[in-house]
Amino acid sequence: MAATEGLELVALSDHEVFSRIVRRLDIEQVTQRMVAAFRASISGYRRLPEVLVEGNIVDVVEHNLEVFRSTTLAGREPADVELEAFRISARLRAAEGMPLEDLLHAYRLGGRLAWKSVVELALPGERDGLLIGAEIVMRYIDIVSATVAQAYLDARQHVVSEEERRLRALLAALCEEDGPPRAETAGLASRLGLPVTERYRPFALTVPGEGPIHHGQLAAQLRAQGILALTEGDRIVGLLAEGQELQAAPAMLVAVEMLAPRGELSSVVERVRLVIDVARRMGHSGQVRVDDIAIEMLLAGNPQTSQLLADRVLGPLRGGGRRAELEPTLRAFLAAKTDRRSAAAALHIHTNTLDYRLRRVQELTELRLSDPHDMALVVLALGYSALHPTDR
Repeated sequence: MAATEGLELVALSDHEVFSRIVRRLDIEQVTQRMVAAFRASISGYRRLPEVLVEGNIVDVVEHNLEVFRSTTLAGREPADVELEAFRISARLRAAEGMPLEDLLHAYRLGGRLAWKSVVELALPGERDGLLIGAEIVMRYIDIVSATVAQAYLDARQHVVSEEERRLRALLAALCEEDGPPRAETAGLASRLGLPVTERYRPFALTVPGEGPIHHGQLAAQLRAQGILALTEGDRIVGLLAEGQELQAAPAMLVAVEMLAPRGELSSVVERVRLVIDVARRMGHSGQVRVDDIAIEMLLAGNPQTSQLLADRVLGPLRGGGRRAELEPTLRAFLAAKTDRRSAAAALHIHTNTLDYRLRRVQELTELRLSDPHDMALVVLALGYSALHPTDR
């Protein structure tokens, strides 16, 4: 009995050590790391509208981390009420057409990143607590993943209509099939009342401020006109057959690509999704083309490299005291097309003060604002930061 009690005390001690590590987790920082990883490595999350990622997805990830921390500190499993947010999120992802494997991939990846963050926070004398911590993390991931999978499957069975499944299957077939359409594809298109042609123009659109219900109704109206259109949350994606035109309402943000042959559409569809997401973040309206936002598209398409560049250029300018003036000064300088008088007037400062701040920018960043290459780095860094204002 005494030996058993001794073992229990050791286990309790290890759990307390692990709890101390978990208390140090920066929930907001780990959330941003997870969401960035989802967007970078999981196609289902790359397709989600940016506004949805910054809203619902961030909220769910934060809740996940909070539940993990609170249950770990309390030494218990998640309560049913704490799991409800994951069920709701799974139902939404099912309705949007995200594959189950992408959803579960996100929870597994999130678990790995959370564990990595915990390990990084452990002090040398706390390593023994990580052994029991690994068991706690794996058990937690198992419980949450099972809850999510069941909720997703239930939603797919009851919420997602047969027509939606057929539409998604048709879109995938038209994007991937080369040569003459297969009999199954032609038959599916015929049943849905949609044309099969040699070439299509991928498109995406959104009505800012409107939610999934409005977009679902709008997609149904487009299909009634013979246009292949599917909802993806608060965004619509589809294909215009040769000869079809999209009549955009004034409130819409629309992107339409050039004609491309069947079998070569997948990458173009991905691009048009990105155009809409980037243009929405920039506050555009009406019809937007890739070349209208080419710089921002390059930045959004390479988030990791862009983040490194932003950190390299803007990181030294951020901080307390007078450094807080430097990034806004640099933005005003570029907005004024490097005209010193105009920039100083916009900032309500003397030109000598502007010159002093710009010299500080050059000293801290080791970049020369008169050098075209260095100035290009500044433009790109500021452009990426404008797309991600919460990272400032």
